[in-house]
Amino acid sequence: MRCTLLLPAIAAALLVAHPAPAAAQSRQSATPSPAATARRQAQAVRLAGPAPRLDGVLDDAAWAAAQPVGEFVQRAPNPGAPATLRTEARLLYDDQAVYVAVRAYDPHPDSIVAPVGRRDLSGVSSDWVHVMLDSYNDKRTAFRFSVNAAGVQKDAFHSNDTSEDLGWDAVWQAAVKVDSAGWVAEYRIPLSQLRFASGGSDGAQTWGYQVSREIARRSEISDWAVERGDVNGFVSQFGELRGVIGLKPGRRLELLPYTSARLTRAPDRPGDPFYSQNQTVGGAGADLKYGLTSNLTLTATINPDFGQVEADPSQVNLTAFETFFSERRPFFTEGSDIFRFDANFPYFVRSGGFRNDQPFYSRRLGRPPQASDPDNTYAERPDATTILGAAKVSGKTPTGWSIGVLNALTAREQTSYVDPGGTDRTATVEPLTNYLVGRAIKDFRGGKSAIGGIVTATVRDLDGGDPRLSLLTRNAVVAGLDGRHRFGGGNYELRAAVLGSTVHGSTDAISRIQLSPGHYFQRPGAGEVDFDPTRTSLSGWLADVKVEKTGGGFTRGGVY
Repeated sequence: MRCTLLLPAIAAALLVAHPAPAAAQSRQSATPSPAATARRQAQAVRLAGPAPRLDGVLDDAAWAAAQPVGEFVQRAPNPGAPATLRTEARLLYDDQAVYVAVRAYDPHPDSIVAPVGRRDLSGVSSDWVHVMLDSYNDKRTAFRFSVNAAGVQKDAFHSNDTSEDLGWDAVWQAAVKVDSAGWVAEYRIPLSQLRFASGGSDGAQTWGYQVSREIARRSEISDWAVERGDVNGFVSQFGELRGVIGLKPGRRLELLPYTSARLTRAPDRPGDPFYSQNQTVGGAGADLKYGLTSNLTLTATINPDFGQVEADPSQVNLTAFETFFSERRPFFTEGSDIFRFDANFPYFVRSGGFRNDQPFYSRRLGRPPQASDPDNTYAERPDATTILGAAKVSGKTPTGWSIGVLNALTAREQTSYVDPGGTDRTATVEPLTNYLVGRAIKDFRGGKSAIGGIVTATVRDLDGGDPRLSLLTRNAVVAGLDGRHRFGGGNYELRAAVLGSTVHGSTDAISRIQLSPGHYFQRPGAGEVDFDPTRTSLSGWLADVKVEKTGGGFTRGGVY
């Protein structure tokens, strides 16, 4: 939760790409024909009998009824050229799941690159098949399901037409088999893992659909629906999946209880009354996910399992600023794209830079207690703040509204210590705190334009007079509006955002904010701000406007 003061920020930059070298121009000259660049269409077929077995062998009668799609086109290394190897994909569905079969032909199956690794394997050369579904058909969000020739699964959620979140995990099945003709990938994707709008009066739906293939030894990526590098966006270039009829939202209910235990063996600490050669810690809790409709999901958690968070990568931070980590806890990853509010628009935001400059950072819920332990004492301190409970509603309505509301309550945390006189005592190191976030976005023009707003609030119970909590603010509120608009055939984009914040607390808490590395009110030559040790509140605002050329031709640029 961002509780900092936001100051005015105005920046401008102009970035223009130079024409590509002659070799690159020759590769790009293989422009697809008008027929190839038209939005491709695939026909879904409803299962009329038993579902196909997931065994990597396409001998089920169901697959014979599915309509294959092929004629893949290279995205790399020769954009627009036909794929060097043939690929065919088929799609079936019923009331429970979507089934996809991809036959990846290869005359040299012994050359298929198929390393074995953990789920979401990345950064390793491999042959892959990717199936992507824009089940909202908003041309901005999509669910990706990938499998390599060794059966390693990888999934991701695409948002904002370009962003990718590998932290999103779904429950789905896949089977692969390498044979004399190449290799086969079979998928079963439960409808409970997708989000989709209700169909029209006839129950028919149209989804965005894409199938891609990677051939490692040729460094080749090919797509069924042509992905052009001179066109802005990724999801918006998907093809169409038609014939999805009669899908009714089921009562999606997932309950994930857990128990955990930890044993720590540490060297002896002479004189420490809290030392134990074998320190044990246990915990229990549960996550719940319930589908209110086919596109609105209620998520709740009680004492979420931090053991599900993958180990954060080791980093050496030599700056005065905090390190930001990706979110892995299932409760917070559901609908996380809706809660994103990007402010500050440097050009490299699209590459991931400055993406943490936003009003809501979920890893601060459940973080280690912030107040320090009493000095010169032995203490036993909690590792994390307990999330007593949290609930969230997120999703997208058929009318183009993306909605997200989250509320979480974290516990008062205490550290046990022995004072210099040998008396056992306790001290509060984190107060009882409530966090609230509300976000709404309305799409227009088929997702090409949108306007949205966000409100966040943090309220802490600081009653009790513990001096260790005097450096924490009592409450903080942030509110903002943002919008985007594509024009010029989708090759230009205008983005704007305005954000305001206010924080209240003791003079110690407000002084700490003023002197923090994010502000440095005391820095020499800062004529617009002055350090005031008597203040008990701060307010600020931020406004940004960006106009950028994101597609068409060989040039890219923007003014911010």
